[in-house]
Amino acid sequence: MIMTDTETVFDVAIVGGGIAGAGIARDASLRGLRVILFEKNTFGSGTSSKSSKLIHGGIRYLDLAWKALLRFDLMEFWKNFCFVFLALRECCILERIAPELIKPIALVIPIYRSAGRSVWPVYFGTFVYSLLGILTGSFRFPRFFWDPQAILQILPELASDDLAGGVMIWDHTTDDLELVKATMKSAVKSGATVFEGTPVQSYFYDAARQFYEIKVQANGNESVFLARKLINASGPWVDKVRECGGEKTEDFIVPVAGSHVELKKFIGTSVILQAEDKRLFFVICNESRCRVGTTERMHNDPDFLEATDEEIDYLLRQVNRYFPSLNISRADVLGTDAGIRPLACQKKSKNPYEISREHEIRISPSGAIHVLGVKLTDHRRAAEEVVDLLTPNKSLTHAVRL
Repeated sequence: MIMTDTETVFDVAIVGGGIAGAGIARDASLRGLRVILFEKNTFGSGTSSKSSKLIHGGIRYLDLAWKALLRFDLMEFWKNFCFVFLALRECCILERIAPELIKPIALVIPIYRSAGRSVWPVYFGTFVYSLLGILTGSFRFPRFFWDPQAILQILPELASDDLAGGVMIWDHTTDDLELVKATMKSAVKSGATVFEGTPVQSYFYDAARQFYEIKVQANGNESVFLARKLINASGPWVDKVRECGGEKTEDFIVPVAGSHVELKKFIGTSVILQAEDKRLFFVICNESRCRVGTTERMHNDPDFLEATDEEIDYLLRQVNRYFPSLNISRADVLGTDAGIRPLACQKKSKNPYEISREHEIRISPSGAIHVLGVKLTDHRRAAEEVVDLLTPNKSLTHAVRL
């Protein structure tokens, strides 16, 4: 049972028990701060457990960097280039501190002439992607398939018409929910107090006493806690939490939903493919299943979300474009899920696929810190940046194993 505690003033209160909140709780606790965290449901039950199960550098951003360079847009080129570099560095750190959870995975990228792209830019881009691994400590040389028959030996079910070649790169895969739990467990071990099933009802900053008063609900009862700093790391619920504090004047996030379908394993190697609308999608293999995704659509209610019929049909249609002999249908679907990417709202109106995936930190007039757009891959770095705002003590998360 959760009891009201108005005697203890915590250094920091965190709202949200997904990968962002867990990462911040861990970092802050390791630096000696007294931490309390509130999660409205169960840890990792939101977007964090609805991912593609990848820890990766975001190879498509190298493509965006190349296109920006061709336009002589050096700022956009540098932004995307740095995004990939920092993501690859995080892959290396996470693999080192959580080797049981972060595993290397081979990803094959088939190249088709009908896609309107020469094989050489793809080969060059993936080579650069791998070379960046030298600087981050995670270099694995790509494998180039100059002959279409070579790629068909690995993926015999793949459509061969118009196939020009391909390349195999290396990234990482994880059990996203277990990563959240392990990160939260590490935070607790370092002294954090964490609660599930405790939605925040309201918060306000007492300027005279210089702390936040946070009211939460648990088991039908209201409890009150005090903290000097408040961090809103609630993912898709960021703006709803801001409403609880009377701080919402405009939207901070763009809620872009994405869905996956789970199929019985039908190929032996994971692949990155281009959909009919030019978006990239993944087929990620584990021991018995293939996870296919993802989609992108706007969805404003994170409490009520599931894969739509249109999304399921879209994903199955893409799979059948590349593996037509399998004739995969609705009857082959073992499961579906959907989550919302809490992307940082930008002034320029863009379609969902073009919105930046870089996380952002915004501070409200009361001093509350709102963390936007955190991903599995960059959660440790985002947490480090947040906690740097609270204490001069150096982060230890890059060195302490989960």
